[in-house]
Amino acid sequence: MMTVTVTGLDEAARKFAAAPDKLAEGLGRAVRESVRDLHREAVREAPVNRQSGGGNLRQMIGSRASGLSGSVESKAKYSAYVHEGTRPHVIVPRNAKVLANRRTGQFFGRKVNHPGTRANPFLLRALGNVKDRIAAHVEAALSKILL
Repeated sequence: MMTVTVTGLDEAARKFAAAPDKLAEGLGRAVRESVRDLHREAVREAPVNRQSGGGNLRQMIGSRASGLSGSVESKAKYSAYVHEGTRPHVIVPRNAKVLANRRTGQFFGRKVNHPGTRANPFLLRALGNVKDRIAAHVEAALSKILL
């Protein structure tokens, strides 16, 4: 007859049971760090029109992280037009007889043939700039949990 005694099984079982919680905690931290890095980079990459006095695009970039998900978005009404660009289009006044910029004193006329704008995908550029950092955050979280 042979007897085999294994020690430490109770501790191993406890660690194994706690693994999902540790995984969620570590990956949640990685998500928060990634969202923070992406938010900072998106603000850096967002264009500012200094000629017209700037806008609020940078100030309207927000982020949130909760659990294992996070987001970075721009809530300025014109964000999509900046990011994706516009085709040529006609601009006509809504509540006035002519188009004008009161701040600069410029008058443009009854209608303007706008040539369109080139896309400026600042959010995609920001993501490209931080993708290695995001991978490093996730890798570090997983290595802490698995080792």
